[in-house]
Amino acid sequence: MTGLGGPPRKRVRMERDQRRQEILRAASRLFRQRPYSEVSVTDIAEVAGVAKGLLHHYFGSKRELYLEVVREVATVPAVTVPTDDLEDRDEVWKRGVDGFLALVAQNPELWLSSVTVGDDEVASILDDSKEVLADQTISGLGLGDQRDDPVLRALVRGYGGFVQELTVEWLQRRRLSEEQVRDAMVTALPLLLDEVLPQMRATAAAAAAAPRSARSRKPRAASR
Repeated sequence: MTGLGGPPRKRVRMERDQRRQEILRAASRLFRQRPYSEVSVTDIAEVAGVAKGLLHHYFGSKRELYLEVVREVATVPAVTVPTDDLEDRDEVWKRGVDGFLALVAQNPELWLSSVTVGDDEVASILDDSKEVLADQTISGLGLGDQRDDPVLRALVRGYGGFVQELTVEWLQRRRLSEEQVRDAMVTALPLLLDEVLPQMRATAAAAAAAPRSARSRKPRAASR
């Protein structure tokens, strides 16, 4: 005889996870197609094939569900991690850029709403995601041993803000094409890492050394 433990509980858990994922996929699909204000809880429940009460049970509200979708989109890896230590860094980066732009092109409404809405909760999600994406980018470019370098992290995060603006110029303001955005992304980060980062580190090292050298050269007060 089967007891009340293991198998039944595991099966229920799997069903719950599946239902949650179905709701999340349905919401993601709708938010990618329409602005937030044009998507209702009823719409999401119908696409997911569940009752509205179940949606509220798993996510609380449309707002919470939207934030979860934004969190998923915002943490898409910026680059692919090399599968071979000999793989060319620039080729890895180009593939990563192409994958990122393809995702944005497929989900323009959701992407723009996540990077342009003046919303504290969305801003907090994006801030957290920038740290995750900085880690992924640094590792993907073979710089994992420098992950804790604050100058490198700041530069990569700054590049992330540059990319967000580029996508707005492309998708919303229409002043750039996708090809131009790709050119800027492919060129800018390697340039920052190869040319700008060494200079920033040199500046920091000089600033750290300056107080010691200045003290050693400080003139003595004249004796009376």
